[in-house]
Amino acid sequence: MIYVKPVRKAVRTFLLEEDKVLAIKYITNDDKQDFYDIPGGKIEDVETGEQTAIREFKEEAGIEIFNPKYTGNLIVEYPDRIFDFDVFITSEYKGMPQITEENASEWIKINDLLQKEKKFAEIYLLDNNHKTDLLNMNNFKFHFITDKNHYMIDEVFYQNLDEFWKEYLQS
Repeated sequence: MIYVKPVRKAVRTFLLEEDKVLAIKYITNDDKQDFYDIPGGKIEDVETGEQTAIREFKEEAGIEIFNPKYTGNLIVEYPDRIFDFDVFITSEYKGMPQITEENASEWIKINDLLQKEKKFAEIYLLDNNHKTDLLNMNNFKFHFITDKNHYMIDEVFYQNLDEFWKEYLQS
């Protein structure tokens, strides 16, 4: 019997300003507490990825973003689940970082964020190995393999995601 991990289709949106990014830090008392993340969330049935990016950014950071541009796709594979992220970037926004019931949003220097021990895998898109693809909207296709503690174990670059899904379903 083949075990198929549940897949969640979602977005992540990078709001960039000079050497900083708008990140969220989870403040809830669960396994995400104190982890840094990039705003985003699940794509609802009636939404496009761009609409989800705008809605989720407002919900998670309290900031209204404009003109999010699709830049690529990131598969984050955990031992028990898969996230399939459409990734967007923007530099256009209105508002200030806010605190919600679940998280606090803040501007943080990219290098400082990369040094944080508690961060989700999508933050690695900001490191020197991936930043060019993220910023140049090269329609990248990355697959980050992580452990249950969100540490990246390996990564694969795909020309298209059909390669990933074909390999995944055959394994």
